[in-house]
Amino acid sequence: MVDDRSAGSGSKGSGSTGNRSIGDMVDAIEDLAARKDEVAVGDLVEQFGSRTFAPFMMILALVGITPVGTIPSVPSFIALSIALVAGQQVLGRSHLWLPGVLRDRSVASGRIASGKGKLRKIAGILDAIARKRLTALASDPALRIVAGLIVMLCACVPLLELVPFAAAGPFLAIALLSLAMLVRDGLVMLVGGALALGALFYGGTALAW
Repeated sequence: MVDDRSAGSGSKGSGSTGNRSIGDMVDAIEDLAARKDEVAVGDLVEQFGSRTFAPFMMILALVGITPVGTIPSVPSFIALSIALVAGQQVLGRSHLWLPGVLRDRSVASGRIASGKGKLRKIAGILDAIARKRLTALASDPALRIVAGLIVMLCACVPLLELVPFAAAGPFLAIALLSLAMLVRDGLVMLVGGALALGALFYGGTALAW
């Protein structure tokens, strides 16, 4: 089960994740998709709360790995949204803020439904590995550094979008790093950091070729 605390989270807001598992968070997204023709970024903020930075970044990253992330320009939009959130975490903000132009952007519910199988499979894996370990590596100063790494990963996505499936690497790394923030898991943070470096190297190499 995940812990909803993340850097700058303080306490839970309305729609907070509470002690939900990642699978429960996926359930919440599927419920939104079932009730709406389109799911907007603002809907996710309302669902998970304005104090839960890490869950918001993780869910967006997971969506980026699904078929939704194959829609032209969508990976770049998802990366921009995540970068804005991670940047606020670096600055130590206690509440998530997104401009209206981002909050109003939406994806057709059918697109989300088409990727729910993959989304649920990944969520199951993340739930299985989520543990509180090596917490010294997941202290508040370290979390800000990780948030900065997430910003760097997001900055690479628009270029990697030119290479088929290359953007999935950074999104998977962001999902792992966000998971580490949620549960204060230093081991997952190390794995996510290594994957982040690998994704950046792979993307740079692919673009060079």
